[in-house]
Amino acid sequence: MLVGIKKSSPVVHKFLNECIDFNAGLKNRSSRLLYNSGPFHTYRMENLSWHKEIIEIFKIALVLVTGIVILPLIIGFFDNIAITKVLGLIVSILIFQPFAVAIGLGLGFNAIPLMFIMCSIGLAVIFGLLGTCDMFANRSGWLHRHLDDVEAITQKSRLFKKYGVVAFIPFMWVPGVGLYGCVMIAWLLRWRGGFAISMIFIAWMLAALIVLLTSMGILAFFQ
Repeated sequence: MLVGIKKSSPVVHKFLNECIDFNAGLKNRSSRLLYNSGPFHTYRMENLSWHKEIIEIFKIALVLVTGIVILPLIIGFFDNIAITKVLGLIVSILIFQPFAVAIGLGLGFNAIPLMFIMCSIGLAVIFGLLGTCDMFANRSGWLHRHLDDVEAITQKSRLFKKYGVVAFIPFMWVPGVGLYGCVMIAWLLRWRGGFAISMIFIAWMLAALIVLLTSMGILAFFQ
C-alpha cells in the first residue's frame, strides 16, 4: 500500500524521503553526542590532559637541566675548569645562592665565566620554578581559588602592584628567601610579566656581583 502511495503522490514521496534523511541525521548527531559526552570523550580528554602534562614536565626538565648543568659545564670547559669543580660550584649555588660566588673564586673560576654561570642558573631556576608551580596549580582547584583571593587583595593597592616588585632586590639577601623565595612570591602574587621577571633576575645578578666584588677586594687585600 505504501508503494502505491509513493507512486501515486510525489508530495508523499518527497515527505517520506525527508523523514528518512532526518532520521539518519538524528542518528549521526546522537552518535556524535554520545562520543563527545560519554566514556569515549572522557577517555579522549584524559588522554590529551596526560599528554599535555608530560610535555610540560619535559619542558621544565629541559630548562632546568640545560641552565643548571649543561651550560655551566660548557662554560667550565672553555675556562679550563675540571668537571668536578663545576659540579661543586653548581651545588654550592643551589644551596648558598649568590654567596656561592666566593666559593667559585676559590675554585679557580675567572670573574666573567663565573657570572655567566650565575646568569644561566638564575634564569633556569626562575623559569623552571614558575613552570612547576603553574603545573601544580592547574591540578589543584583549592590552590587556584586561593591564588584568586591573593590576587584580589593585591589589586586593591595600586602602589603595591606597581612598585612591589622592587622589593625583590633586598629580599634576595634575606636568609630563607633568596632566589627561590622571590620566585614563589612573584608566582603567588601573579607577577608574571616581563618587568617582574626582569626585576628578579636583576636582583639575583646584582647580589652575585656585590659578592664577587667584595670577595675580589678581600682577596686583593690579603695578597
